[in-house]
Amino acid sequence: MKAKGENPCRTCGACCAYFRVSFYWGETDKAPGGYVPSELTAPLPPFYHLMRGTDRNPPRCIALEGEVGHSVRCRIYERRPSPCRDFGVQWRNGRVEITPEMLERCNRARMAWGLPPLSVETQQTRTSLSSKVAEGTTRRRKTIRDFPSSARNHPAV
Repeated sequence: MKAKGENPCRTCGACCAYFRVSFYWGETDKAPGGYVPSELTAPLPPFYHLMRGTDRNPPRCIALEGEVGHSVRCRIYERRPSPCRDFGVQWRNGRVEITPEMLERCNRARMAWGLPPLSVETQQTRTSLSSKVAEGTTRRRKTIRDFPSSARNHPAV
């Protein structure tokens, strides 16, 4: 994982080049109150759209700029669809906050791109930190390392 203070998502982009991103059509800017640029989407009948490029093999979102694993950005970050907003990776106070389920999905995408898995502190680790510090032991980290080596599968976000 990147050192504390560096957002690993800014050098990753693996999720944007691994998962299909589909969402309700009403999120596009052609619908009242919609915000996702419709020119970057494709219909997925009957009620959905998807981000162009994420329906291909290999997938890569049309809004992703840069080189996966080095330096990336979403050119519609403020207007990104709900699956991207809800992915579960949060960057707060110089630390990654993520649920175990989303950590597994994130690391599955990272592995497909040959990137090392993220290692994050778990809630249990934070809860027991004071007793471990008193004992003089170090914190344990949870790392997702075991992934199936089967052919790449591109599930929807």
